[in-house]
Amino acid sequence: MRAGISRRVIAGGAAGVALAGVAFAVPAVAHAHFLVGLMGRHAVTPSMVPTVTPATPLNATPAPAAAPPPSAAATPTSTVTPSAAAPTTALTARPASTAADLHAWIVRTTCTAAVLDTPSGSWLLTAAHCDTPESIDAAGRTWSVVDRVTPQGDLPAGAATEDLALLQVDGDLEAAVGGGFTVGTAVADGSTVSIRGYPSDSDELTGCDGLPVSVEPGGITADSCDLPDGTSGSPWYTADGVIHGMTGGPDDGGTSDWESESPRFTDETLIWVSSVVG
Repeated sequence: MRAGISRRVIAGGAAGVALAGVAFAVPAVAHAHFLVGLMGRHAVTPSMVPTVTPATPLNATPAPAAAPPPSAAATPTSTVTPSAAAPTTALTARPASTAADLHAWIVRTTCTAAVLDTPSGSWLLTAAHCDTPESIDAAGRTWSVVDRVTPQGDLPAGAATEDLALLQVDGDLEAAVGGGFTVGTAVADGSTVSIRGYPSDSDELTGCDGLPVSVEPGGITADSCDLPDGTSGSPWYTADGVIHGMTGGPDDGGTSDWESESPRFTDETLIWVSSVVG
């Protein structure tokens, strides 16, 4: 366990996860192929002579075959350098998803949580101020919560990111619900997002699409959408399946049902999430 990360392993569950850095795959340059002609030492018969007359006569005793000159090597048509392959963000390309797909990736806990696209398929993002659930009901079965991780000062002070929490369940929840969100940095001021979650008194997913956000150094805010108690931890996402925020923050997600807030996701947020989920 690395310093600065608070992890609690739930009794009866797995023993946590190893933290790993981000690795980037670099495509290899195509291999060049070499053509070397080998000449035999047997006598040449008329039937073996090609129909095309050689430019120089064949000797009865051919000289040893010379190594091909450097120009004989096939020259690759293009070269990919490591710097060209390095991604500019922590996000990866993904197939297009429908609104129904994205809704299936949002599940009810003691509040609301979003299933993430991870190697194990077992991680969810939620708000740290929500109580830790013992289990989560989704995709027709009950999933035991085996781990909970929070930043605990691992992210920059003043970024309002202390309300983030990652939950791990005992199986591939991502496969069961048909996919998961990736995590991105906060959208630009005035951009629009969707916010959806589960109220504490209802099993129906509620929320709004096309909500403009205001971005401030410590967080982002949105209004004009009724998001009652229980919707803390709700993802703030775009149609490409990327989470740019989450209902939470210094006021536990907002000062009223009609005024919601989120921590301001930064590059440090993405690095922290990746270090936990792999």
